[in-house]
Amino acid sequence: MNSWFKIVYIPLLLLFTLGKAQEKLTIGEKQNLFSKVLNENREIWVHLPKTYNDNTINPSKYPVIYLLDGEINFDYYTGLTDFIARTPYADIPECIVVGIKNTERTRDLTPTKAQKKSPVNPDIILFADSGGGENFVKFMQEELKPFINKNYRTQDYSVLVGHSFGGLFAINTFLLHPDYFNAYVANDPSLWWDNKVTISRTKEYLEKNKKFPAKKTLYVSQADNEEQQKNWNSDMTQAIEEFKGIIEKNGSLNYKHSFFEGETHGTVSYPGNYEALKFIFKGFRTDVKQLAKNPKQLEEDYKKFSEKMGTGFTPSETYLNVVIKFMKSNGFKESETYFTNLKDRYYPKK
Repeated sequence: MNSWFKIVYIPLLLLFTLGKAQEKLTIGEKQNLFSKVLNENREIWVHLPKTYNDNTINPSKYPVIYLLDGEINFDYYTGLTDFIARTPYADIPECIVVGIKNTERTRDLTPTKAQKKSPVNPDIILFADSGGGENFVKFMQEELKPFINKNYRTQDYSVLVGHSFGGLFAINTFLLHPDYFNAYVANDPSLWWDNKVTISRTKEYLEKNKKFPAKKTLYVSQADNEEQQKNWNSDMTQAIEEFKGIIEKNGSLNYKHSFFEGETHGTVSYPGNYEALKFIFKGFRTDVKQLAKNPKQLEEDYKKFSEKMGTGFTPSETYLNVVIKFMKSNGFKESETYFTNLKDRYYPKK
């Protein structure tokens, strides 16, 4: 009887264990926002930094990254930002990521009304619903950004990230509304659009303004597309190269162009976004070991970084906790006291 009882008991125990509610891992939350500008409901996906709801530290504000094509990019991008923002190896500050899900992608992300014959079937006209880019950026500036700023703890620093048509949209927004965002990322942008209208706009901008606005950043990635060079995609490559020449010749913009060998149009966003974040926030990383010798260097580094970014940045409470722990564990008493006082100044005890 004892043997019979054991055989029955084990499966019952397993069923009980598997039936218990499990804690879920989530990367974001969905928000629905009705746009009067677009006259439609828009679904927004919001990812909060790991420390956002940490009750052991003081509430902080975070830069915001607005990510186009949210349904494609949100999953990997949120993990990417968390990974390179982790202490003590942070290359970027922790950021709120706002993924914007598409409804009519071509309409929203293209700057002008244009039609193009299909490269595989000339009887089919492409992009019939194009040209709504200005309306879409109005939605972002007048409705989406105020919504995010009202409902989340945001810092006055924002980044716009796009790929393909999204990259085209990012560059047009930079040219027409440079003050809307602090930094712009365009991965393999479709600058061939409408007889390279965006390149014409770039030339016109420089003829009128002579140089680009200060403390703005533009990052452009370019895919290899080697196999696609033989057909219509060569227009994209040529247009990106032409844009690169114009920007680099002027030299007034904090700009970087990266060519990714072996990456296609469909894969270049991943390495492009990683490199873009490191470029935008270059100067953010500090060396804990060096701070032991010169504690004042941390504030000096953040002052330089803030001047470069055009927005005030301070060391996070989480990072200061790591610094203090390092100083204590290695016997740097004076430095430990210095950073403890610094933390109390920035983050008064509750």
